[in-house]
Amino acid sequence: DSVLVTGTFNKGEIISLLDKTGLSLFPESKAFEELSTPESLRTRTYVKIQDGCNNFCSYCIIPYLRGRSRSRNSDKIVEEIAKINSPEVVLGGIDISSYNDNGVTLTGLINKLRGTVSRIRIGSFEVGVINDELLTALKNLKDFAPHFHLSLQSGCDEVLKKMNRRYTTSEYLEKVNLIRKYFPNAGITTDIIVGFPTETEENAFATLEFVKEVAFSDIHPFPYSHRTGTVASKLIDINGDVKKARLNKLIELKKQLKNEFLEKNVGNVVRVLFETDENGYFAGYSENYIRVYAKGDNLADKTIKEVKIIKTLFDGVLGEII
Repeated sequence: DSVLVTGTFNKGEIISLLDKTGLSLFPESKAFEELSTPESLRTRTYVKIQDGCNNFCSYCIIPYLRGRSRSRNSDKIVEEIAKINSPEVVLGGIDISSYNDNGVTLTGLINKLRGTVSRIRIGSFEVGVINDELLTALKNLKDFAPHFHLSLQSGCDEVLKKMNRRYTTSEYLEKVNLIRKYFPNAGITTDIIVGFPTETEENAFATLEFVKEVAFSDIHPFPYSHRTGTVASKLIDINGDVKKARLNKLIELKKQLKNEFLEKNVGNVVRVLFETDENGYFAGYSENYIRVYAKGDNLADKTIKEVKIIKTLFDGVLGEII
């Protein structure tokens, strides 16, 4: 059998490479690679606006594998979203907070999408991009889903510095409070790495306390994993049992905070895009990223429904169609 080994750059060339063998190396791209977007088979459509990363967090291999940050042409993004005419569009990429198309920043792109009829959801934010200008632009969209996945990784300043994360916990909290000023009932979720090599018990406790202070609507916690080639890979890893114990504490806190957020939303009317039929209910997500279950006829018809939240159910809430 013939074998070809190649990298992630120039993915659009893959068809022409199928009859080749050996090693094919493309130079690192400094421009966003435009690929044709297949017609989505899902209710929600993902539109990639950026690739690569310039952050070089000490635990992350992505900048070495995916190259430097590259942004897609803003006019092409606007054209694609108008063409696909999806009920909800998620803007995604490796680090979309660094989006910059010849001076058009993420805020500028959002302003260009002001006439878009699709509900706009953002994949993930870095703290540094959150400011009044961006939040105002998001507020001015016809339909914005106020769910902010705001990367944290650690709730301890010492660990954040070792991770090469360019913010402090106080700066992070300031941005969370700013988000809630514009979107009081926003879903604020995050990722947290447990057991980074330099993390002490005191550092882990500080993270738990900070997580309580922020009161996230949900958390994606995961243990630190060694990645060869990163700065952190040179550090001595923490015992697996210690990581597991710390992870379990964070998971318990995650469940508590998520339930509190769900309970806080009971009685509210939310707008839900139902996508699947499961457990005898139709299921989908509200604008602030609550999993909503409801009964009705063909609710997954690619239209957004107004739903009153009745009570918590499964991993989300039970809703009643208005």
